[in-house]
Amino acid sequence: MAKRKIIIDTDPGQDDAVAILLALSSPDELDVLGITCVAGNVPLPLTAKNARMVCELANEPDIPVFAGCDRPMGRELVTAEHVHGKSGLDGPDLPDPKMALQEQHAVDFIINTLRAEPTASVTLCPLGPLTNIATALQCAPD
Repeated sequence: MAKRKIIIDTDPGQDDAVAILLALSSPDELDVLGITCVAGNVPLPLTAKNARMVCELANEPDIPVFAGCDRPMGRELVTAEHVHGKSGLDGPDLPDPKMALQEQHAVDFIINTLRAEPTASVTLCPLGPLTNIATALQCAPD
């Protein structure tokens, strides 16, 4: 059976970190093409950092991580530090990531990947606010 190609769109707090770890621990079933980050549980710089820390925790430093939209489309950003802590991953003592954040914007990665792959062959897995996906749809309705 062929692996399912996925893009994880996320705002990693503890809940999304677990989901990313589960996806990365399923290499026979899932081909994680990239992780796109969005502001949500914490601001964008922290979600992008957290995604990279989780990739390194899973021993998957080659998974590309992209920063995307830093605020919602129609309102101010409301974060959830009261739930996930100031970093979004409060609790475990994880080292700062060594892997680089990709230079390409998350929305461009989503659009370019979906256009490059065969129709309906990539599954978007949104775990957080849908701002990156909505922006991609606005920019590229196709």
